[in-house]
Amino acid sequence: MADDLQPYHHKFSVEAYNRAADILFADAPSAADIESLIELAHVSHAHWQRRTDKTPQNIAVAQWLLSRAYSANGLGRQALSYARRALQTIDASDALPSGFGYAHEALARAYLCLGDRERARSHLDEARRIGETVPNAQAKAYLLDQINRIDLA
Repeated sequence: MADDLQPYHHKFSVEAYNRAADILFADAPSAADIESLIELAHVSHAHWQRRTDKTPQNIAVAQWLLSRAYSANGLGRQALSYARRALQTIDASDALPSGFGYAHEALARAYLCLGDRERARSHLDEARRIGETVPNAQAKAYLLDQINRIDLA
């Protein structure tokens, strides 16, 4: 029976992620869109957890998305929890450098949300350092773009 649901888990994990990413990367998302991020991120995460083809990288990305959704909604404690989980998941796998960079980017946002600029800056610096080492030019550009959107001023 569980295998019968795999096409749905695949569809919803990807579609919810893509809808959330569209909101996160939009220039001026609406307040309603920002609120919907948490729901979309949880849908994506739940379906990734149930996919038989998931990798630690997939789960870390889903955890990163949850952290970003909570940060965008000003919920720093929850954002920090998922950012830490993303880093732990990446740390326990043979992940690409960009995975570590995104985890530190999420940690920077979470700490900024909590008002801890010192820790935010530390994780932002680490994310930037890692971002510069990403060998794939497109992946590097995406990561550095997200890092450069964080305003610590």
